[in-house]
Amino acid sequence: MGWRSVSSHKPGYLDGIVRTVDCYRAARSPSWMLGECIMSDKRAAAEMAGVSIVESVDANDHAGRISGWNMRMEQVSPGRFTGRLVMIRLRGLEIVRETTTQALLKQGSAWPDALVFSLPLAVSNPGYYNGRPLVFPHLLLSDGANLLPLLTSTRVDVVSVVVARNRLSRCLEALGETRAADFIAGLRGQQHFFSGPGLAGLQHGLRQLCDQGERLGPALGFEHVRRSLQDTLVGALADILSQNDWVDVRGCTAQKKTVDRIREYVFERVEDPPRIAELCRHVGVSRRTLQGCFQDALGLTPLQYLRTLRLNAVRRELRAVAATGQPVSIGDVAARWGFWHWSRFTENYRQLFGELPSHTVQRVTSASR
Repeated sequence: MGWRSVSSHKPGYLDGIVRTVDCYRAARSPSWMLGECIMSDKRAAAEMAGVSIVESVDANDHAGRISGWNMRMEQVSPGRFTGRLVMIRLRGLEIVRETTTQALLKQGSAWPDALVFSLPLAVSNPGYYNGRPLVFPHLLLSDGANLLPLLTSTRVDVVSVVVARNRLSRCLEALGETRAADFIAGLRGQQHFFSGPGLAGLQHGLRQLCDQGERLGPALGFEHVRRSLQDTLVGALADILSQNDWVDVRGCTAQKKTVDRIREYVFERVEDPPRIAELCRHVGVSRRTLQGCFQDALGLTPLQYLRTLRLNAVRRELRAVAATGQPVSIGDVAARWGFWHWSRFTENYRQLFGELPSHTVQRVTSASR
C-alpha cells in the first residue's frame, strides 16, 4: 500500500494562528514587545511555552525524547530507524508531531491526568491498536495514564494534542459545550476512535502549525498568541467531540488476548523459547487458529512477533550495559534471550536493525565517553 496523507490544500482550523505567526516574524512592534515584557505575571507562562525538535536513530532513544512521557517502543519492521519529534509546549497543553521510518510497538503513558488526541497525517500501511486495525485517518482519543499497545505503520507522520483533562473540561464548559465536557469528565481509562468530516481540516491545520518548527518559538513568547492557539485548539477538539462518530476501543479483542497470553508464556521461558506446538497446547488452539490470531491482532506471524520482541530485548540490554562502560559479552546476552546459533542471531539482528550487534555496542560506548 502506498503512502497515504491528507490533502495539503484544504482549509484548516489553525490557519489564522499560522498567519499571526507569519505577521509576527514580518514586523514586530517595539511597543507591543515592551507591553508584553513588563507583564511579569505572564512571563512565567511564556517561559513554559516553547518549541523543541529532536531526531534519533534508535527506537529506545526516540521513546525517551518525549519530555514527561514514559514510553516503551520496540522496532518491528526491518531496516535502520530514524525518528523526528516536533514538540510545541504551552501551559497545560502540548502538540507533538512524530515522524518515524519503521513500524514500532508502543505502550506507556503521557503526563499525569492528560488526554491524548492522536491524528495521523500520513501512513504507509495500516497499523493496529489493542488488536484492532487502525483506519486512516481516524482520530484516536486515549487516556494518557494508560496508552494501550499500538503497532504503528512502517512509515508514519502523526500529530498528538495532549491536554490536561480538567483544563479541557473547564474550557468546554465555558464554550457551552456541556455534552463534550461531560464526555471528557467521565473519560477514565477509556479509548475511542473518532471519524467524521472535521478531521481533514484539523489535519491540515496541525500540519501547517508544526511545519513552522522552531520559527514558532519566539511568537509563543506573546500571551495573545498562546491564548489564540489554545482557544483555537480547544474549539477544534470541541467540534470533534460533538460532531463526529466514535467507537469505544478500550477492550482488547479475543485474538489480542491470545497474543498476550502467548507473549507472557514465552517471556517466562526466554532462555529456551517454546516451539509453536507447545504454544498451541498452552492456549488450547490449533496452529491455524494461532496464526489467525496473530494476523488479526498484529498483521504478523507468531514467529515474526516473538523473535522481534526477543531481538529488541537483546538490543535494549546491549545498550544498557554498553552505556555503563563495562565490557559487553554479546554472546551471553543473546543466549539469555534464547539465541544460541551465533551466525543466525547476528543475521537476524542485522536484518531487523540495519546494523550488527557489535556496531550497536560500539556506537553506544563511543557516545557515553
